[in-house]
Amino acid sequence: MTHAEVFEGTWEELAAQAETFKGRKLRLIVLPEGTENAGAMPGEVRLRETARRLFAEADNVERNPGPAHHKPYKTDVGKIITEKYRKMGLKL
Repeated sequence: MTHAEVFEGTWEELAAQAETFKGRKLRLIVLPEGTENAGAMPGEVRLRETARRLFAEADNVERNPGPAHHKPYKTDVGKIITEKYRKMGLKL
């Protein structure tokens, strides 16, 4: 089984290799201008952009506290979990 090859570069750089691709089926993925992850695979770029968008959206979600617990250990566990995620940089 033949594996797909990944070629990356500007249009001009790839067009210079046109003879290499002659008669082959190709897939062209156009990356956004100024892509920070120039060395990243297209799937990585999409994953990073999706994650960035979802985290930004999550930061704007209205947060409502859950019901107060009448059992002290549940309150303590909640505080521990909140502190753990705060240390990880997540907003709770």
